[in-house]
Amino acid sequence: MSLIEKNKIKYVYFIMSVLVILIHSINNETKFQLFFSESGIGQFAVPLFFIISGFLFFRTAYTKLEVKRKLYNKIYTLLIPYLLWNLIYYAIHLLLKPGQGISINEAFEAAFNYKYNPSFWFIYQLILLNIISPLLYYVIKKDKYMVLLFVALSLMILFKIDLPYINEDAIIYYFSGAIFSKIYNRGKVSFISKKYFVYSFVISVLIFTANRFLYNAMFIDTRLVPIFTLSTIYARLSISFTIFYLIDLFFSYSKMYGFMEHTFFLYAIHFMIVKAMIIFMKFLSYKFLQVKAFIVIETIVFVSSPMICIFINYYLTRFMKKRFNKAYNILTGDR
Repeated sequence: MSLIEKNKIKYVYFIMSVLVILIHSINNETKFQLFFSESGIGQFAVPLFFIISGFLFFRTAYTKLEVKRKLYNKIYTLLIPYLLWNLIYYAIHLLLKPGQGISINEAFEAAFNYKYNPSFWFIYQLILLNIISPLLYYVIKKDKYMVLLFVALSLMILFKIDLPYINEDAIIYYFSGAIFSKIYNRGKVSFISKKYFVYSFVISVLIFTANRFLYNAMFIDTRLVPIFTLSTIYARLSISFTIFYLIDLFFSYSKMYGFMEHTFFLYAIHFMIVKAMIIFMKFLSYKFLQVKAFIVIETIVFVSSPMICIFINYYLTRFMKKRFNKAYNILTGDR
């Protein structure tokens, strides 16, 4: 993978991180905020994260030994940071509510089930996806197995068959990234391509149009609900690839900016920053301002939240790397 392609991944991570911050900054359903909500453009952030994760894992997974090595590395790069950040959020919860005291059960729920760090549901799912990666390794070796698994996952969604713990749609996104890596390694697809945006855009329009038709139709015939659900996943998948190639129209990836790096740390700290901003906003609005001013203050907080999170992340990471580099590397999996 070339330096330009590596830079593109960093650009994608940064842009998707901004969308995630905006999602968590929503405090009221104004039309402006709904555009970025889970029912708007923000819904494509996490699927694209899963796609890139699947691509990166399987891009160099040529042998069983390499898959095992990657899984072993994930203990340090993913599992340990996941547990530590969850415990940090639990510690913050205890500081804010000191009367509760430390509970072993609560600490377990916090560490393993992200109880006090809800944004880490993505990391939780990613860990589970890594666990099943040896199975996916055998699947992507043959094209017919890939098709069969994709059809099987689609049928599970149609017939409402739930897997324990892991989300079926997350598997589809991650598996799509794995398929993308195989096609990429064969030289049949480009990682950076402006014309691919046109292809993916046309496909997205067709799937999204069908999805909107099913959305209206399912209120007349409820049997269409599973088909609508599946079409929503396909729409998110296709639009995620459209966004992936859309940014090629605006960036050359020849230069990286410092504030666009360290996105894992940004993802880890943004939730506490955003929630603190929302609490302060509510206090300010209800204490000193009229109710009509609340929407204005809320919009300001919503728009400024990515900039504030990025600003704090930039200088905090510099400080941590300079003074507590070892701790920083552990918290980020040496990213």
